[in-house]
Amino acid sequence: MLTPPLAAVVALAQERRALASLLGAPRAGRLGELRVTRGTLAGQSILLIQAGIGAARAGRASAGLLDWLPCVGVWSIGFAGGLESGLRRGDLVCADRVVWETGDGRVERAGGAVEHMAAALRGAGLRTHTGAVLTVGAPLRTAAAKRAAHARTGAVAVEMEAAGVAEAAAARGVPWAALKVVLDEVEDPLPELTARCTTPEGDLDLRGLGGLLVAGGGSVHALWRLGWAAAAARRTLRAGFRTAVAAASP
Repeated sequence: MLTPPLAAVVALAQERRALASLLGAPRAGRLGELRVTRGTLAGQSILLIQAGIGAARAGRASAGLLDWLPCVGVWSIGFAGGLESGLRRGDLVCADRVVWETGDGRVERAGGAVEHMAAALRGAGLRTHTGAVLTVGAPLRTAAAKRAAHARTGAVAVEMEAAGVAEAAAARGVPWAALKVVLDEVEDPLPELTARCTTPEGDLDLRGLGGLLVAGGGSVHALWRLGWAAAAARRTLRAGFRTAVAAASP
């Protein structure tokens, strides 16, 4: 690439593929063990990185990239769960700060020019919220757990990677952002069985999926419902990413 890219770090293969389909002249490859796709969007060089699930993986991927290649910014992109009643499936969330809880207490890091991104998204007709995003080490699967997290932290959405991206970027003086799409609302349960369908690297686990299909019954229904929601969320994520990149491009 002749110009520094904007890096977009995702957890899942389905998120990477959804965004890669937007890119001009996409080139798939690897950066070490990571799956990456290079291309352009709205005149901006883009580097998509599939880091896998969790803040530690996202942080290592971001740090490794930024230590190897100058970037104009690094964004955490992907699915999230809603933590307050005003968020609906398919809504976008621009993080004005990332919150995560460690053994030593709560840590927060403020985001960048989030209002500019949010204004562009709203101008494109996309339902968009700003607020804190909570990064957790394990999914919040019940409405009670989500409501408690909101009351405790004030976060409007929850996910598992943004804190790692934010820390790696901030340590290197690189601008960062987090753009998330709501997959499950605060009252929606997130079935534990869904974890069996995805590997830690963010790829589809065919063995786990096959086991759920064999089990049948409620497992198949829950999987179908989540798959339908994910397909709708991917469409919104694509629209949001396209709009946000265009707004950020020189």
